[in-house]
Formats: sequence, C-alpha cells, structure tokens
Amino acid sequence: MNRLEHYWGKYYPQFVVTSYWLLGLTNNFAYVIMLSAAHDILSDQNSNSTDLPKHNSTNRFDCNELSTGAILLADILPGIAIKLVAPFFVHKIKYWKRVVVVILTNSASFLLVSLTPSNLKPLIFLGVMAASFSSSFGEITFLSLSTLYIRTLSITGWASGTGAAGLIGSFGYAALTSLGLSPSSTILLMLFIPVLMALSYIALPTVDFARSRIYSELDTDSEERDKDQTESENNAGSINNGSLKDKFKLLPPLLKFMIPLFLVYFAEYFINQGLFELLYFKNSFIKEHKLQYRWYNVMYQLAVFVSRSSIKWIKIKFLPIFPILQIINIFVFLSHIYLDYFPSIWIVFLLIFWEGLLGGGTRLLVHLIKYQLKYPKM
Repeated sequence: MNRLEHYWGKYYPQFVVTSYWLLGLTNNFAYVIMLSAAHDILSDQNSNSTDLPKHNSTNRFDCNELSTGAILLADILPGIAIKLVAPFFVHKIKYWKRVVVVILTNSASFLLVSLTPSNLKPLIFLGVMAASFSSSFGEITFLSLSTLYIRTLSITGWASGTGAAGLIGSFGYAALTSLGLSPSSTILLMLFIPVLMALSYIALPTVDFARSRIYSELDTDSEERDKDQTESENNAGSINNGSLKDKFKLLPPLLKFMIPLFLVYFAEYFINQGLFELLYFKNSFIKEHKLQYRWYNVMYQLAVFVSRSSIKWIKIKFLPIFPILQIINIFVFLSHIYLDYFPSIWIVFLLIFWEGLLGGGTRLLVHLIKYQLKYPKM
C-alpha cells in the first residue's frame, strides 16, 4: 500500500480517471452482456444440450417461444428495486463491503447463465437478475464514492467507462460468437470482468488519501469551486440524515428530469427488447436471425458511446424533444414490422444508430443539467 501511495501522489489524476473508467466498464458489462445475449439465452440451444433450438417458424419473424422482453424484465426489475430502497440504508454500509457484494453478484451472474442447462430457465433468469442487482448496486456505490474525489476526474472516467461497456460488451459478444465460440462459453469467458473490477478498486486512491489531496489538486483561482463542493457535500450529508418525509420533498423538482428519462428509456427498451427480435431479414448478408439480433445491439451501443463522447458539442436544453423523437421511432419500427417495407437491413442499422444517439444523449444531458442545481437545505 505504501508503494501505491507513492504512485498515487505522483499520478493522482491518472489513477482516479483510469480506475473510474475501469469501474464504469466492469460495472455495466454484465448488464450489457445479458441484453446482447437475450436471444441466445432464451433459445433451447445450449452447449450442454444436443437438442435443436425451437423457434416459431410459422411466420417470417422466426421468434423464440419466449420474448426477449422477458430478459429485459429480469435485467431491469431488480435494479429498479435496489435503486428505490438503497438510498434509505446504503450509507450505513462501508464502501469496501458494498464493492464485495457487487463483485460476488457480478461473478454469480456469469456463472449461473453460462453453466445452467437451457431447460432450467428459472435458474438462468436468477443469473440475469444477479447481473441487474450488481450493476445497479454498483452504480449507487461508485457514484456516491465519486463525490469524495475531484468530480471532473471521477465522473468523466465513469461516464466514458459505462459508455465503453456497452460498445465493448456487445461487440465482444457478437464477435466471439460469430467466430464460432458458443454463447455459454462466451459468457463464461467474461469472468475476468469481476476480477478486473476488484483490481480497479484496489488501484483507486483511498478516501483518506483523496481527502488529503483534493484541495491541492484544484487550481489556485478555484475558491468558488471549493466553496460549492463543500456546500454540496454538507447538503448531501443533511439529505442522508433527513427524515423519509424530507427526502420525498426532493422528488417534485426532479420530475422534469425523471419524466423525459422514463419516456426515453421506455421507448428504447420497447424497441430493443420488444421489436429487435421481429426485425428479421432472411436475404440479408447476415444470414442467421440470432446474428442479426446481436449486431443490432452492437449498433445501438456504438451510438450510445458516440453520443456520450460528443455531449460537449450538443447545446439542446429542451429535454422533451428526446422522448418525442424516440416515440416516433417506435411507430417507424412497428410500421415496418407490419408492412415489411424496408428494402435493406442497413436502414434498420441507421435507425438503431439514431435511437442510440437519442438515448445516450438524453441521459448525459440530464446529468449535466442536474449538476448545475443546488441541493435544497433541510
């Protein structure tokens, strides 16, 4: 640890940014993999089974018997639950204990999904739910921890890392399976992710070290930022100590952010997990249905990464335009599914890229605008 402290002192900004980039990458990786592998997870084909996959071949859609939306629910609902209840108790748990829970549930998700036979669907869904819990609890943990570091370092690394998780995870899964590796073997291979998360947390400067360095890392003319950060931390502390009623009083001012985000994400997940599986082109250069589904996810994650990386050039502040455009996308995809008028899969790729730009841009814009607000005092 003494040797690490020497390097922390010499390369403090680099350690914080890199550690948070890797934490963002590893935290969201399992979540992305489960969504990218949804079509394969629901298929009856498994590396431990000799049965042929069963599809609905009575129409042009070639669907699994169970919609990929089922994977979405398993990958979302536990996360929503933990995000609703965690703010009321999580501050009582030490950070390192929280990180251990995140690493264990992350590992369990890959093991359960990859090693469970395809006929034991409930156990597979339990693995997907473990990924959801790990991702959401990790987000709460690492974002609250980020306030103890210089925010321009930690948040920048986290935002870039989570965006990279979508792109690297979806592309990695699609590429490895396209090269012939089975879906279950590909998911099992991802066990290096929780190991990388543990190493990234160890490399992150400790809280005590960060507190001793935070003021020296700020510019000499940044007294106003010092004051704002101190006030923000004090107010955040008062929020943690406030009553349940006080905390609910904070919700109304946030509705102008929550409603656009909810609508954008509802539309996104409706498209990605409800409609992607129905966008099947039999005469495409990508012949197999499951391969088309995987590369749809890659295109979406590429767009999210591009939008998050380009946010400083986006000047739009009218948040309602994003859910409006995203809902229009739903009707465009639905119209094609019913009328089958897209001549090429490339049109779908372009629309998915547009959808991802809207989704990634909305989330980051909300965060940027929200950071300009002050916590109300209690």
